[in-house]
Amino acid sequence: MASREVSVDPQMAWSLLGSAQVWSLRPGYFAFDAVVPDSPPVRGLLQATTSGVRHGVLTLRSEQPGVAATWGDTRGVKFTFSVRPHRGGAVVAIALRVPGDSALARLIFERKRTDRVMGVWLARACLVLEGREPWPAGMPADVRQACAARPPWKVTDSVSGSVLIAAPLDVVWEAVWSPTQPREGLLASGQVPGTPVQEPGEMQYFIGRAADGQLAMTTVIVREVAYQRSALTQGLGLTHPEMSYLLTVEKDGIRLEMTSSWHQPAMVGEPEIVRSRMAETVRSATEGYKAAIEKSQRSV
Repeated sequence: MASREVSVDPQMAWSLLGSAQVWSLRPGYFAFDAVVPDSPPVRGLLQATTSGVRHGVLTLRSEQPGVAATWGDTRGVKFTFSVRPHRGGAVVAIALRVPGDSALARLIFERKRTDRVMGVWLARACLVLEGREPWPAGMPADVRQACAARPPWKVTDSVSGSVLIAAPLDVVWEAVWSPTQPREGLLASGQVPGTPVQEPGEMQYFIGRAADGQLAMTTVIVREVAYQRSALTQGLGLTHPEMSYLLTVEKDGIRLEMTSSWHQPAMVGEPEIVRSRMAETVRSATEGYKAAIEKSQRSV
């Protein structure tokens, strides 16, 4: 655990320690709040690494409003942020706890290294609270650069699918662009805060349940966009699959064509299985858009 005295009101200290923005003060990290139905408060977590971007989901485990909050990830790692009054100011602290009987504990909980990381993190928070560093706003530069970096390979395989949607072009475009459209298996989705809107660099997040029942998050970044015409997104993580969207005006509606592309050596599974899985993803997405958009048009 790391703790420090700071010459600010405890309530002000908590406005930082209790927020998602405090993660931006830890090098290589960015967190944001998300709303998952029937779940305690959730935060999406992005970590910049030498190999790309890692995703995490933090869930609020316990809280004393204005005093302390413990957030845990899907591995059982817990972070506790706390503030208490002290001599006209406050004592702020960040504590890390990991499962004791696991290889994860041995890997993460190296006392000296952990104390150093927590100490640097907390020191930066104190500099912000004392007005010597700016309040964190938006995605930190190191995380933004990791998200923007392209993988060192080119696509080798692709599958496509299309549907004709009976709706105006602007309606189809907005529906396809929006991350909040109903999609099978998703519990929450939205735009990653601090990224552009409907232009290259926009990021969208999607939270659902993994095979083990734990919450899991994926993100995509917009690589290219031509307004009401086309867009190209790429998933962040280890495999970096791409998805392109092409809208064409036809006599009876708007043709939506989606193409999923990937680098086969980066994928897990036999090529035929991967292709089948990707084809099903495209089919489900195009048909899902058609059903949702045309249903909304009937209710207008």
